[in-house]
Amino acid sequence: MNEIEIFLKNTSEKLFLDNRILALCVAGSWINKEIDKYSDLDLIIITKEKINTSKDIMLEIASNLGEIVAGFTGEHVGEKRLLICLYNNPVIHVDLKYLEISEFDDRIENPIIIWERDNIISTKIENTQVKNEIVDYQWIEDRFWVWIHYAATKLGRGELFETIDFLSFIRLTVIGPLLQIKYNNLPRGVRKLEFRMDIEDINLLKSTVAEYSFSSIKNAINNITKIYKDLRIKLFPKNIKYLEEAENVSLLYLNNIKE
Repeated sequence: MNEIEIFLKNTSEKLFLDNRILALCVAGSWINKEIDKYSDLDLIIITKEKINTSKDIMLEIASNLGEIVAGFTGEHVGEKRLLICLYNNPVIHVDLKYLEISEFDDRIENPIIIWERDNIISTKIENTQVKNEIVDYQWIEDRFWVWIHYAATKLGRGELFETIDFLSFIRLTVIGPLLQIKYNNLPRGVRKLEFRMDIEDINLLKSTVAEYSFSSIKNAINNITKIYKDLRIKLFPKNIKYLEEAENVSLLYLNNIKE
């Protein structure tokens, strides 16, 4: 067993002894057997009572699992029920998501059950449906060209760091998820795209990563728009309303920006 598997085995045994806990599941890369030595460990802890409003209790349980050196809740990713932990010996990133059994209904995938009491998770999986992560194409189209104009304004002002950072946001929010859908993956940003795309799309995505120069950033913005328009044709349903005027205004503005 590797270090992650050993950590999970030890964690499983310790949590089983805690009567507050009804089940332990593992999600993320473990589901698709994509775990390697650089992987995080994504654990779902089902509790008898609601404890995910108490950071102290969440930390207390996490502290019993190993040599924890840092732990904080996941408000920055919109998930207060998540405790993000860094352990030492071994050094491993572990996400602990604490749920009551009723909260398990709202899930985007079925995790691997490590253990459960009274078939509590198996029963839930049998009787409830996974809620697929849905990309709102109209939501993207309504915002994309405004975002391109925003990037152009920052470039024109000479805020190169800001523009590079904003391009990362567009890549994470729009281009990455659309490419994931193209390859029949869940629309999770740019996660593992290097391993899932063909070389042509890898090179296209690389063309959106800018160096710290006006010309490189402007080229990256233009490349993002070209990739988006191509993915829009391939993926968007017919009922999506294209904002053609916003597109024309934004692209004209971008093309007129000079160093």
